[in-house]
Amino acid sequence: MKSLAEKIAPDAIKKLIPYQSARRIGGEGHLWLNANELEASCVYEGQQGAYHRYPDFLPDKLASAYLEYCQTHAPAMGCKAVAVRGADEAIDLLVRTFCQPGVDKVMVCPPTYAVYEFCADSIAVEALKVPLLSDFQLDMEEIISQLDVVNILFLCSPNNPTGNIISQTDIITLLDLAKDKALVVVDEAYIEFAPQTTVVGLIEQYPNLVVIRTLSKAFGLASVRCGFLLADDSVMDMVTRLIAPYPIADPTAEIALAALTEKGICQMNTQTDDLITIREWFASELNQLEIVEQVFTSSTNFLLVKFNTPICMYRYLCSKGIVTRNQVHEPALSNCVRITIGSQESMRETLLALKQMEAERI
Repeated sequence: MKSLAEKIAPDAIKKLIPYQSARRIGGEGHLWLNANELEASCVYEGQQGAYHRYPDFLPDKLASAYLEYCQTHAPAMGCKAVAVRGADEAIDLLVRTFCQPGVDKVMVCPPTYAVYEFCADSIAVEALKVPLLSDFQLDMEEIISQLDVVNILFLCSPNNPTGNIISQTDIITLLDLAKDKALVVVDEAYIEFAPQTTVVGLIEQYPNLVVIRTLSKAFGLASVRCGFLLADDSVMDMVTRLIAPYPIADPTAEIALAALTEKGICQMNTQTDDLITIREWFASELNQLEIVEQVFTSSTNFLLVKFNTPICMYRYLCSKGIVTRNQVHEPALSNCVRITIGSQESMRETLLALKQMEAERI
């Protein structure tokens, strides 16, 4: 006998495959290199407040602080910022605001962040797929041929899980072509690892451009759940009609504000520089292993690594207590594993495990 929930849930929800987050997949081990978090927790100075009242609907102080931070990389003129509960909520809000279930479509370019398609599927919005080219750049000809039939084009730069930057020239071309047709959403979750590539400065010229940001990656605040939507006023007017009544808890806002102070930003920049140094060293070491077919260039805090062994390297590393992210579900990424960059010690242990694997094959 069907439950009430089964009876009344839409077919789209019944068919929906839950997004397999790193926490949901889980695993057993002592090195967690699967979710692109910072390995060590960050402690920011900040004053605790009274929590007995509801928080602001849209915390203006936090939005202003983030816009000021954006100015350090690019002129953030002509755009507004809205704080949301992580980049995932930003994606969900955009789909629900600008797409009618069963009617409208979005476009995604896999391999990329799976939540774009997941959010569309959850409300019966079709997600057209235009796979990236072999160099992980956009298939411009195919995207342009279908641009007229979508409401939103989702791009990720630097891209997850490939780690590369999407050509800004291509993004501008698409913004021009979609000017009166579709929103071009650029997810910049990893932008602190390549700040010179941000497109925030283009929002004033292109009101159809939306940028998604987060404090989960370089700022090391994944558990705080704080992200930002950056867009033209016309876009924000629609989004804020749908946003939850109290989207940001006061403790979250306080921690985020502390992170966005001069001291907090300095701390973030220092740890980002350290991670980039470790990433490049680790990539160089990996390239010397015979079991490694390719280490893809990365502008993030992770490396996508392709192995040439029939053994599943994800499972092998798990057997050593090292949890990475398997990419077997992506047709273009067979034999690939995504490895988050942790401390020098953690990467040495990972490297040693891979060298042991290589030695066992000889």
